[in-house]
Amino acid sequence: MKKLNCISIMILTILLIAACGPQATETPVFQGENPYAPRPGDEDMQRDQVIIDSSSMSLAKSMPPQILLQFAYFPPTTCHELRVEVSGPDAQNQINVTAYSVVKKDQVCILMALVTPLDASLNLGSFPSGHYSLSLNGAVVGEFDS
Repeated sequence: MKKLNCISIMILTILLIAACGPQATETPVFQGENPYAPRPGDEDMQRDQVIIDSSSMSLAKSMPPQILLQFAYFPPTTCHELRVEVSGPDAQNQINVTAYSVVKKDQVCILMALVTPLDASLNLGSFPSGHYSLSLNGAVVGEFDS
């Protein structure tokens, strides 16, 4: 009986210590739809910039509202594939989107400039109540309230 009481006390003590310990902080996780997300194998590819021609954001009429980001871009060559990373919102409610391109390191590609930019669209999802700022490659696209 004493052995059972000691074990019960130890378990109760561990539970109390765990309950009073530091709380895990939630890191914001991108919950939208990103068809251009980095893929396995990208680390073996050459990373290049893209030139953003235009960008805009809009709020979809849904509950809760969804934030949509549209942009037009020029890749370095027609062989480059678009990748987009989304981070945030951070402590200041800033959402940072980084668009870049990847291409196989040894791929031969004809340098042929595109006359018209390519279009990309991302559903960034919804956000908790607050005022947010959205940036694409360091340039502010817009602000919104959720």
